[in-house]
Amino acid sequence: MILSKKHNFIFIKGMKVAGTSVEMALSILCGPEDIITPISQVDELERLKLGGRCQNYSASREAEGKYLERLRAAPPDQIGQVPEPAKRYFSHISLGAAALLYGGDISGFRIVCVERSPYAKVISWANMQLSYDNYSRGGTMQADPKALKAAVDKGLASGEIRHARNIERYRGADGTVIARPMRYAQLAADFGDFVRSLGEDVPVLPHAKKGLMSDRLDPRKVFRPDQIARINALFADEFTTFGYETV
Repeated sequence: MILSKKHNFIFIKGMKVAGTSVEMALSILCGPEDIITPISQVDELERLKLGGRCQNYSASREAEGKYLERLRAAPPDQIGQVPEPAKRYFSHISLGAAALLYGGDISGFRIVCVERSPYAKVISWANMQLSYDNYSRGGTMQADPKALKAAVDKGLASGEIRHARNIERYRGADGTVIARPMRYAQLAADFGDFVRSLGEDVPVLPHAKKGLMSDRLDPRKVFRPDQIARINALFADEFTTFGYETV
């Protein structure tokens, strides 16, 4: 999440939509008083190399600074073990919760997010469950595609797949979805248009958490029919609100 006082926008970070990549790039454009939540340790280290950083998300700027110092000094195989300061604002916070914490009038802020097809989000979510430990140690986030169905079954049974349902994060005080989405399928173009509207030069958009390129996969070849039916039901309002077609 980013709340930029400098540019009057709030970026609400959804799950499994390339939100980390966008947040890394946008943070480079932010001012010292802007609120930028931390991302995973391995990605935070990459953001530091790009010139961005997490800041103003906790009760202590000193603790935030020491956290970044420890990240820079950590051996590669121990980066994921560096503890973060206690957070007030957190990465996937909803707009409503962020507004309450901020306490000020957000009516003048533009609300933006990134969205993609629910099928691609579920594939990406399952891939992360299977490969995140390897990624946190500096490896890739690419699981065996044959293992995805079992991971989806587990996530549907536990309810954890609901974490990829982002629509509730984007609602305003009256319950309507007010975040304007950048589309994953045309992210470079949409991101560029947004940054130029801020009066800034467009920074390089990194590819954090590179996985299975889920949008290129046919969901009918990845999921069983019963899994597709459950995904269609669980994400019905997202299919409708964001204009994605069901299969």
